Amino acid sequence: MTILPPPLRLWSGTMQNKCEFDEIPVYWQNNDTITFLVDPGICHPSDYDFLTQGEKDQVRTFKPLISRQRFIVSRTILKYILREILSKEHITDVVLIRNNDGRILVKNHPSLYICLSYSGTSIAITVGKRKLGSDIELVRPVHDKKITSSPIFNDITCKEDKERLWQVIHVWTLVEAYAKLHDLNPYPLLNNHSLFEDTHFVSYCIDQHSIFSLTSGPDQFTDALVWLDTSGRVNHRLAGNRE
Repeated sequence: MTILPPPLRLWSGTMQNKCEFDEIPVYWQNNDTITFLVDPGICHPSDYDFLTQGEKDQVRTFKPLISRQRFIVSRTILKYILREILSKEHITDVVLIRNNDGRILVKNHPSLYICLSYSGTSIAITVGKRKLGSDIELVRPVHDKKITSSPIFNDITCKEDKERLWQVIHVWTLVEAYAKLHDLNPYPLLNNHSLFEDTHFVSYCIDQHSIFSLTSGPDQFTDALVWLDTSGRVNHRLAGNRE
């Protein structure tokens, strides 16, 4: 059986795809899911103040600097995003919790669904009105033997190694997104061809260097992929209040 992933939608970080904080409610009104791309390089020391004690404890478990930055930025920016969606006055009013499967939830808002994904210096923060799964991956050589030995990838037939590499990364993002949707370990899914048959995916080629895939089950859904202009939070970082 040949794996036929969904077509890659070309996406670039242009001004047309920029989103500012005050635009988030309009995107939320018009789409089932929104994915915000941010860079961990925007991490600021004051962002640490907006973490709960449990989140601060978790930061200390990460040794690589990039891992700490990604955690701090993703949690802080997620709270800013949710403040806009929920019309909260303070980002400290947004409380993130985890269920037994490790999925991030918003306290007292069970109809909101979150999925975070990292790769290199890319962070994808997805917020949806239904349960979802997403994954972002830089296009790079794959050395994980659990992946490269999977029969799923034996079905990929490409004329050039570069084309095959792109398709392997693409299919892996689908596997990861599906696993996150169903709260599963992705590796056992590598032997399951049927997981693509009853699931609706969308996939993006981001600036020719990474691939992002999103799924929210078998039904079609509307989605938006934007890069978040975080400069609007600078003036109210310390207060955490709306301007």
